[in-house]
Amino acid sequence: MTHPNLIVEQRDAVATLTLNRPDENNQVDAGMMAAMIESLGMLGADDGARFLLLRGAGEHFCGGRDPGPTRPDDTAGWEQVLGQIVATNQALASFPGITIALAKGDVRGFGFGLAVQCDITLAAEDARFSFPEIKAGFPPSVVMSYLSRWTARKKAFELVITGDDIGAGEAERLGLVNRVVPAPELEAEGQRWVDRLAQLDAAALAACKAFFRDSAYLHPDDAATRGVAFLADFNLSR
Repeated sequence: MTHPNLIVEQRDAVATLTLNRPDENNQVDAGMMAAMIESLGMLGADDGARFLLLRGAGEHFCGGRDPGPTRPDDTAGWEQVLGQIVATNQALASFPGITIALAKGDVRGFGFGLAVQCDITLAAEDARFSFPEIKAGFPPSVVMSYLSRWTARKKAFELVITGDDIGAGEAERLGLVNRVVPAPELEAEGQRWVDRLAQLDAAALAACKAFFRDSAYLHPDDAATRGVAFLADFNLSR
């Protein structure tokens, strides 16, 4: 599926998804989500795409989800809308290569979720992060389902019940961002990460991602047991 507001490019081992709706702060609508899901699936099926850069055109990364002109008027409608958000998040999380978000300007709501759920999140110094849904009387339960995986539960709860903006430095301190760089250096920093990781064994890197993702909610003892079996199978496959 092609979409005018989602630019999909691939050069050698690096794929790039660009949210291309700069006049609307790259807010993502239902059509863009559908295109993202399909594009991530196709790129993930291609063994040549080892890395994915997720970026926004213009000044901002993503100002959130565009709810569209009408609200659902029944449970089935809401489940469809919210289910698409979950499906997009799952498509990003299950991409087998390393995903790198280049966060700048507004990084809000659904956009904040995309940035956080990338494997590596790089932020420009001017980036502002928030989950503002509560200010519209909307409890972001989808956000709450994953946010405490990446930061302490009390801070995750604070972010969703206040809707407050935090700067890039605070996001880094909370573990939601890996590196903060001057805005003009953001794209180059993304390329530096690709160049650095491209020197490592591709299969080992993919295995790290898969195990880190799949063991996230296991008890430490269960994770260790699974880790032994996982590594044994990996070594035998070499």
